[in-house]
Amino acid sequence: MARSISPYERYGEAKPLTDSTLIEHTFNASETVSGLAHRYYDDWRLWRLVADRNNIADVRRIAAGTVLLIPERPLEGGGFESL
Repeated sequence: MARSISPYERYGEAKPLTDSTLIEHTFNASETVSGLAHRYYDDWRLWRLVADRNNIADVRRIAAGTVLLIPERPLEGGGFESL
């Protein structure tokens, strides 16, 4: 019986600080990277997180069917939490 392969093994080096949870998304022709950022992070301005994690040089040239890794949204800095 074959064992399952994690996205870390399939797509390269593990980055545990930024990839504690990883989502695989199959890109289609009607999508944009900023649209994916809005969908997964509720902020289109975080598109660079997706582009950098997937080593995308030109976000306008992603082939349909490409599997992109969506890293977890980083924690906001400079805030305080009350207990």
